[in-house]
Amino acid sequence: MKIARLAAALGIAVASAYTARADDQLPSFSASKTSTVTSTVKSVDQKTRMVTLVNGDGEVTFKADKRVKNLKQVHPGDTLTATVTESLSARVLKPGEAIPVASEGSTTASAPLGAKPAGYTATEVLVVATITAIDKNKMVVTLTGPKGNAFPVQVKNKDNLNKIKVGDNVEIHATETMAIAVTAPKKK
Repeated sequence: MKIARLAAALGIAVASAYTARADDQLPSFSASKTSTVTSTVKSVDQKTRMVTLVNGDGEVTFKADKRVKNLKQVHPGDTLTATVTESLSARVLKPGEAIPVASEGSTTASAPLGAKPAGYTATEVLVVATITAIDKNKMVVTLTGPKGNAFPVQVKNKDNLNKIKVGDNVEIHATETMAIAVTAPKKK
C-alpha cells in the first residue's frame, strides 16, 4: 500500500466523517470496509497455469503465479472466495505527544503443500501528517505528508475545526488484508 494511496483514501474517508469523541478530546476518525467476491473455476490448464473463473459479473482468465504452489488441487467447479478488508483510522495528536515513527509492514501465509490453495496477506502503514492550512469557510483542512505532498480534506463537523490548529500532527493508520481460499463444490 503506497503512502499516496493511503492519503487519497484518507481524503475520501475523512470527507465522509470526521468526528470528535464524546469526551470533547481532539478529533478522530475510524472506518473499515470488507468486500467479498466468489467465483467458480471454469477451467485450469496445469501446463500453462492458465485459470478461468466465472461469476455473475463475467469471466476472467489469468496465469497463476508460481507462488500458487497447490494449483494441482484446483479443478473445474471449485469455488474461489476472495475477501478484502480495508481499515483506516486517524487522530489528531495532543500537543507535546510523541510523534510515532512512520512504518510499513506486511505478512503473508499460505496453505500447506497438497491442500487446496489458500492464502492471506496483510499490509499496515502508519504515517504522520501535519495540518498546514485550515479554511473554516470551506471546511477544508490541508494535511501535508512526510514527503511534502499536500492533501485537502473536507470536514463534515464544523465544531472540529475549532479543536485543531495549523501545526497539529495527525496520526494515520491504514490496514489492508486479503484472504483467498479455494474449496471443492458442496456435494448434493
